[in-house]
Amino acid sequence: MINAKNKIVTVLLLCVLFAGQALAQGIDFNHNLTFEEALAQAKAQDKLIFIDFHTEWCGPCKKLAAGPFKEQANGDFYNQNFINLKLDAEKEGKETAARYRVNAYPTLLFVNGDGDIVHMGVGVTKGQDMIGFGKEAMNAATAKYSWEKLQAMYPNKQDDEAFLKLYFQKMKEFGTDASEGIDAWLKVQTEMEDSSEEMMQFLLKNQGNVYCGTRAEEIFNANYDHYLTLASGTQKINVERFRQGMFARTVKKAKRSESASLMQVVIDRYQQYGIKPRGNENLQTFQMDYYRFSKDYDAFKQLAENYVDSLMGLESVAKIHQQDAESYEWYSKGKEKGKDAYTDLMLQKYKEGLTANKLVDAIAEVGQNYLAVMEGKKETKTLNKWIDYCYELIPGQYWVDNLKADLLYKEGKTKEAIALKGTAIEKMPFTVKKKVNFQHELDVMVQNEN
Repeated sequence: MINAKNKIVTVLLLCVLFAGQALAQGIDFNHNLTFEEALAQAKAQDKLIFIDFHTEWCGPCKKLAAGPFKEQANGDFYNQNFINLKLDAEKEGKETAARYRVNAYPTLLFVNGDGDIVHMGVGVTKGQDMIGFGKEAMNAATAKYSWEKLQAMYPNKQDDEAFLKLYFQKMKEFGTDASEGIDAWLKVQTEMEDSSEEMMQFLLKNQGNVYCGTRAEEIFNANYDHYLTLASGTQKINVERFRQGMFARTVKKAKRSESASLMQVVIDRYQQYGIKPRGNENLQTFQMDYYRFSKDYDAFKQLAENYVDSLMGLESVAKIHQQDAESYEWYSKGKEKGKDAYTDLMLQKYKEGLTANKLVDAIAEVGQNYLAVMEGKKETKTLNKWIDYCYELIPGQYWVDNLKADLLYKEGKTKEAIALKGTAIEKMPFTVKKKVNFQHELDVMVQNEN
């Protein structure tokens, strides 16, 4: 039996426990302040504003919100030292995001009471040490060169070797793209010879900020054979793989920025280097992207139609199914479902058909871009033909369901589109990293329907 005194002690302990949990709420983001009000408050209190720019569909944003932002130690530090704002860059924070040219999420920004950027970071990595990140911002606020000052000075310092070195180093510290600064510095630097081991090590160390069409690429290409004689072990492997990585980054950057000029560089290097691209990428897909980014939609659509027709004409559906069945029989030997998620996924892929899946993925990707610019019944009929062919290969494949749902929505068949989009999302495996994006598209469909 528990006596009355013990009951009272137990109740008090529970109250203390729950009170502690209630207080351990992490970073307290002020949702009632506008950005202009936050600026006035920052000036009055002599504090920095910490802004979490996010979107509804951003997966990494949700990881920060559910993890580091909830930790008590981070909350204690940020609530004491900063005015904390959480702004949806597509809603209430749209104007502020545009003001600071925010186009990647999450972007974590520190600004002073004048609205000048003091410090910043992009992505979830800053969440690994939120307190250290905050201290960097506080130090930057009193430093000679803030992000804002560096950006303002950069255009007029293209011949200043010392400044350009400082600039790209600071951009790396801020977690932003340092490639422009590195390229500008390499054009004027006098510290090292292009053919030196020191230069080779510099390029390898900074290869994450090296793209095709830059001074860094020019130096590397001119000294490639010599670098191979200087390198040993892992370094030699890195030198041999340098172009492959540089090419892949350039493709990604060209697509992200939708830059026709950068995509033309990609096409030139693809032909020059003979690099095997990733996934379904090839010369034709790069050319299609070039036309899309150039807004030459007629050329894009013509090339897309020819490309998909060529894919559909490779083999008969019956022949593809036969080949895929043989591949599944070979792959499935000795493998059982339930062992692990990846094995289950690959068994499913082989059962549906490995070749069929590759064709469907390629056609659906082109189809999404085609849908965005197509006009009239003829092109709608063309897209439906592609979709029907994909369903022949794999009935109910989720990428095709998603494409069909978007087409139905464009045709005004909202209820059918919502139902099919939901089905597609349910079938998407764990490997679809941007599943949350498709859920956001579905949410928008539902909101518009309502």
